[in-house]
Amino acid sequence: MNKVKVTVVGVGNVGSCVGFVLAQRAVCDEIVLVDIRTEWAIGQALDIVQSVAFSNDCHVKAGPLEECEGSDVVVIAAGKARSPEIKTRLDLAANNAQVIRSICPTIKEKCPNAVIITISNPMDVMNYLVWHLTGFPRQRVVGSGGMLDSSRACWMLGDGKSTSIDCFVLGEHGDGQAPVFSRARRDGAPITLPPAERQRTSEALRMSSMAVVSRKEATTFAPAANTVSMIQAILGDKKVLMPCSAILDGEYGLKGLSIGVPVVLGRGGIERIEQWDLDEFERERFYRGARVLQDMCRSLTQ
Repeated sequence: MNKVKVTVVGVGNVGSCVGFVLAQRAVCDEIVLVDIRTEWAIGQALDIVQSVAFSNDCHVKAGPLEECEGSDVVVIAAGKARSPEIKTRLDLAANNAQVIRSICPTIKEKCPNAVIITISNPMDVMNYLVWHLTGFPRQRVVGSGGMLDSSRACWMLGDGKSTSIDCFVLGEHGDGQAPVFSRARRDGAPITLPPAERQRTSEALRMSSMAVVSRKEATTFAPAANTVSMIQAILGDKKVLMPCSAILDGEYGLKGLSIGVPVVLGRGGIERIEQWDLDEFERERFYRGARVLQDMCRSLTQ
């Protein structure tokens, strides 16, 4: 049986936590941690592998980017993270685009059959740039953010009992996010939210990341856990519906961007993009964010 390998590029707050959750859940046989801080990456690898010494035999190591060779999944979490003084994720674009440009050629050469999952912010824009630079089929370049936003929405709507709630958040992973309240369910039954409650919940969702960042400087556990759930869906060929950032080619009437939409994840990455009917409230938010993302994607790839 072929061993399953996942490489995480950038093992700061979120990337290291992705590695930890991967090992804890025994998702793959081998995890490679890559970071410009070599000793830091070695320390993270040692810490993670010792955490699973009594539970599984996952092999965790640090190495240069070339060690990604043969990876089934590559997670890109490299670059500057959002901090309290950075008001929106889009403010990180110029800095992190340079990082993405520096790593994509090696990823393209060493693991041409991998599925890439982008976490680096602004995630939708960086995901589009990864696709543009690697030339991979769009199905194999996926952005992680929609699952995180949706988990926050379910937590809010469930008043702390999120497992009873289904609510996807589509659109930009940022200020342009679009909660799909028209499809929200509690224990399978529709949830009806009046306009004022929709507005209040949308604003709370928009500020939810900064509520964490302003207190502990970074979001870590939630983005990592949700990203690993995506990896499990891909490696396990689960054909499960998840909100992820995808490169669109006419879906929702859009091209030239990556944006959060409902997708079916399987071994090939995005197996299918579902096109949902959105109500007026949802459409306004979705397409407002899409216009911002199109402009930024165009500016970075011209």
